[in-house]
Amino acid sequence: MSKFSLSVGLSTFGMIAFGVAGAQADTVPPAAPAPDAVETITVYAQGSTRQIQSIDQQTLQDAAPGTSPIKAISELPGVNYTSADTYGAYEWATRISVRGFNQNQLGFTLDDVPLGDMTYGNWNGLHISRAIINENISKAVLSQGTGALGTASNSNLGGTLQFISIDPADTFTSSLAQSFGSNADYRTYARVDSGLLPSDTKFALSIANQESDKWKGVGGQHDLQFNSKLVQTFGDNTLTAFLNYSDRAEADYQDLSKEYKDKLGYGWDNYGNWATSVAAAQGIYTHGENTTSYPLDAAYYGGSGLRKDLLGGATFNAALNDALNWKTTFYGHNDDGRGLWFTPYQASPDGSPISLRTSEYTLARGGLLSSLSYDNGPNNITGGVWYEKENFDLARRFYATTLDSPVYDLYDFPNNSFYTQWAFNFDINVLQGYIQDTYKITDTVTASAGFKAIRTDIDGKLVQGTGYASGSIDASSPFLPQAGINWQITPNDEVFADAAENMRSFQAGGPGYGASPFQESQAVFDATKGSLKPETSYTEEVGYRLKRGPVTANLVGYHVNFENRLLAIAECAGIVGCPNTLANVGSVTSNGVEIAGSWHFLPGFTWYNGAGYDHSSYDNNVTSGGVTYNTANKIVVDSPEFMYKTKLSYEHEGFFANLTGDYMSKRYYTYTDDNSVSGRMLWDVGVGYGVESLGGLHDIRVQFNVTNLFNTQYYSSIGTNGFTMSDPAGTFQTLQVGAPRAFFGTISAKF
Repeated sequence: MSKFSLSVGLSTFGMIAFGVAGAQADTVPPAAPAPDAVETITVYAQGSTRQIQSIDQQTLQDAAPGTSPIKAISELPGVNYTSADTYGAYEWATRISVRGFNQNQLGFTLDDVPLGDMTYGNWNGLHISRAIINENISKAVLSQGTGALGTASNSNLGGTLQFISIDPADTFTSSLAQSFGSNADYRTYARVDSGLLPSDTKFALSIANQESDKWKGVGGQHDLQFNSKLVQTFGDNTLTAFLNYSDRAEADYQDLSKEYKDKLGYGWDNYGNWATSVAAAQGIYTHGENTTSYPLDAAYYGGSGLRKDLLGGATFNAALNDALNWKTTFYGHNDDGRGLWFTPYQASPDGSPISLRTSEYTLARGGLLSSLSYDNGPNNITGGVWYEKENFDLARRFYATTLDSPVYDLYDFPNNSFYTQWAFNFDINVLQGYIQDTYKITDTVTASAGFKAIRTDIDGKLVQGTGYASGSIDASSPFLPQAGINWQITPNDEVFADAAENMRSFQAGGPGYGASPFQESQAVFDATKGSLKPETSYTEEVGYRLKRGPVTANLVGYHVNFENRLLAIAECAGIVGCPNTLANVGSVTSNGVEIAGSWHFLPGFTWYNGAGYDHSSYDNNVTSGGVTYNTANKIVVDSPEFMYKTKLSYEHEGFFANLTGDYMSKRYYTYTDDNSVSGRMLWDVGVGYGVESLGGLHDIRVQFNVTNLFNTQYYSSIGTNGFTMSDPAGTFQTLQVGAPRAFFGTISAKF
């Protein structure tokens, strides 16, 4: 099928349906489970004109408490998830990609509020693990490929992931959960729901605190979160508001190369000992080897990521009449963060061979989303706007240590730097508008089509340092269309097809921050900004859904053209920190198929299976540093060609159990495909028992989880230090190994 044949056909269908048209609603009607079955993954999004799947609160509860919701999403086909820790909460190494697109090419929201692209060192949002406590999520909806037109995102090339929070309960309830586990894990979660008050008000307050050691090395993860939500009803109108706070500190795991993993062992990590670190920086300590390729990089004293976030939003949903609805959301977000690294590459002024290097983040953003929808029966027309204003500061600073002491702890916000390498201030404005219509042509055929227009303006100023760019750059498109059709062949069979174009804005950031044009020299920035094109994607997909009694399933095939791929070409060794050149290195073509199904084969039993095949390859060779690399037709980095997910769940008279398996094939971490990590199969298990009431308590639940059940050793996240053109000797340090088997127990109750 050609790139334009499907889009022309679908667009014509949509225009026949109604002049300017739109997309299917984002809500996912759940498939009806068989009696006594437990439904955790929805694969049958009845009536949707595009591929949509979701997980519910039960799936999130099945995992060990404190697990990132991103890990639960990985049970869906086409989703590649990796992390170096047990929970998927260690942001430096947590990765998610969908159909060959990595997380900074996807769109994420919480209750419609944009979360940006969830990149580490995020310049326009925050990670979902910090945005909300896991237990407070009611549903996560993944739209692979075309995404949702109304989603507030300027990074959505490969799909959208929308998280919806739980509303406060209608009756007064107090909840408490306590967890213990491997690596000195200790987690407390508490929640109070006010119940529905005489003023038609209800609210909920909750808190979670988690402390755990790293599974190897020195240090740990500390996470304190506070969530609040209010719902106020005015007749047919509703005001919903939330305010969430997060204070997270995580000690880093050392990035490994294949060489270091083989020589120094699977459990190798940063020293955590100052005397050893100083000796290593002086070249005295050689780790038991006579020579090493990069002795200073084998390990450091340590590093960490510190983040404090305050996120709030308020949504007013007004029914203006029986057919017209108006929805408006205001939101704001403040972030204060530090990335700490004790570096042997910059000495302190007093003679210590080590200094503390920081990446310092300060972000303040606020915005508005407003939409108007009209439903007259055959047509459901929606149009809306999104505006966001952001101020983002980013700096690279160095702080002194002594020969006797690191001076600062891994969890400190340091002060009194002796050197600022560079500091940027970014002023960012985003404006998006869309219009969409879903038209029911007949009782069994529904067409949808529409478009969005988006513009992101970035004004960057280099306020300290030299050698990097200041200036303004924008990414815009007045017409990004989307269209789809659904034909319900029988009450239990339907086919759908859709197509969409999307665009990703340029990124704000300094040297080493993804594809930011501000890491270039001023001369290169000025010479290229007029011709530099933002990344774009064109997606087509066709699918079939079925429902046969206890079985629901879908099958989807897709084709994607990803164009204007941007790559920061290093002009020197990364540790030196000289300006890079941002280059358009061509396009990527993806073709794939996904299949997923749930079978309620006995009372209380559900067996879910999902599989995906994705062939994503580069279309062009790349020239870097005067050398042309043969990347054409090579598989995209960190993109397994085959993935398989399975989950067997059982629930009966209070007892519940689940067994989850996750397989992915090998992944390349070089653009020339000359080195890779092997495929792996991982298993998690959870069992427990619930009692409806006991004395003054109710919904009592005892749960036991085991992650990495068979204690598999494997490479987990790759590309944590970026990807490289070639690494035949396996010396490039950009790999993390996976966490070993871990045990967790939880008891919870409501009263």
